[in-house]
Amino acid sequence: MTGLSKFLTGTLVLLVVLYTPADLFALGSGVGQNDTSKIPEAAHFLSEYIAIPSVSGNENEAAYFLAHKCEEAGLIVHFITDNPGSVNFAASIYPLSSGKPNIIFQNHIDVVPAGDSTLWRFPPFEGKIADGRVWGRGALDNKGLAVVQFFAIKSILDMAKERELPYNVTLLSVSGEETSGSTGAAIVAKKFKEVFNPAVVIGEGGSGMEDLSLTQKKMKIFGISIAEKEHLWLKLVWRAENAGHTSITEENNITMMFVNGLNRLVNTRMPITITPETELMMQALGKEVGGVTGKVMRKPHGKIFKRFVAKYSLDNPELNDFFTNKITLSGVSSNSGSINQNSSEIAAYLDCRLLPGVTADDMINFICGIVNDPEMNVEIISYGKGSGKGTTPEYFFEKLSQALKHEFKGAAVIPMLFPASADNVYFRREGVPVYGLNPFMVDHEQINAIHNYNEFIDIEDLERGIKVYTFFLKDLLNQTHSF
Repeated sequence: MTGLSKFLTGTLVLLVVLYTPADLFALGSGVGQNDTSKIPEAAHFLSEYIAIPSVSGNENEAAYFLAHKCEEAGLIVHFITDNPGSVNFAASIYPLSSGKPNIIFQNHIDVVPAGDSTLWRFPPFEGKIADGRVWGRGALDNKGLAVVQFFAIKSILDMAKERELPYNVTLLSVSGEETSGSTGAAIVAKKFKEVFNPAVVIGEGGSGMEDLSLTQKKMKIFGISIAEKEHLWLKLVWRAENAGHTSITEENNITMMFVNGLNRLVNTRMPITITPETELMMQALGKEVGGVTGKVMRKPHGKIFKRFVAKYSLDNPELNDFFTNKITLSGVSSNSGSINQNSSEIAAYLDCRLLPGVTADDMINFICGIVNDPEMNVEIISYGKGSGKGTTPEYFFEKLSQALKHEFKGAAVIPMLFPASADNVYFRREGVPVYGLNPFMVDHEQINAIHNYNEFIDIEDLERGIKVYTFFLKDLLNQTHSF
């Protein structure tokens, strides 16, 4: 998942910032480090998958491993592209040529770099199983979800042998999600939509949290993402014809222009915007919260609601991610050759996340207006071309909701705007219903490990996630109609 700030891979940020930490489904000592007989097959599978490094651009070996596992299980594998850094394949219960409406589970093979391996509790590409968890880069983002999807699809293969099913079901594994999706999902959705005939696409996105601090009652709430923010990566550049010695610096020193401009930008509060997706999310959440707070949430266009967001975001700035565009300063660079030499070029790198409907031009114009420096130039490094309109919750949303409630008794399910970017956007642009769901509970420790050191997934997350998606599939496939 690309640029997830403090939240990625299926965490409902609003709930994260308003919830108190809890021990969620801890396995304790039930699965010992040396007692492999009690470790589920899915955990062993994930351990093997993690042990194959697949940093973006180097996905091929991991893709072949996963594709081989799919073939061994009895799925029909079709490679869409098979190039270095752009390997994408489908594994289906029926051939894609069957033309059946297709339930597609989408995941990405690539992971972000592991960083300094000495800072990890276990080697990042070992796939260590310990303390009821599987550890390593990609455990949660996104190999764990792929394993959950695989085992759920595998569970219905006997049904397909016994009778003709109304849907095809496909595991779609793609490259390059962490680097904008241009080598993976963008190719598949744009060029091969007719081949896949998707009835629905389910990828990474929301998940579950509990202990909402806005209400006295303890409750589990799952978010199923119906839209995502779009990424826009920018380079802001200041240049000067002459650098010169620092002892004779003049007023037009570009380093000072750079500092002053960035200071204005990072200290500007982004305006609150209510999109149709966040309106649906807040209305659904308000019904679950109840009371005065819930009533305020159910009227997100009201003046009181904006004051509500402003109040809670002071202590929980992540709350703003649902209602504002976000600008993160991710790095700076300078061509200064010596500490006593002025730079002739200095740059800032911004990771911007845009609400649905906001364009690159909108954000660039906003930045230029705040910085207000004619010496600054803006260069676009990467842009996803706009996330577009979200998916309106329909039949498949309700079926996902029912599956979650079946496994997690008493849970509430709401539609949500995912405050980061994901591959879901590409099929959604093609008019396909798309939802994002990691079907398990998560906590702050897991969230903080995403794109960080010591990434892990609880083995119970794998087991319960498989149960959710298995219920979802068997429920759908037992229906007498298809879409």
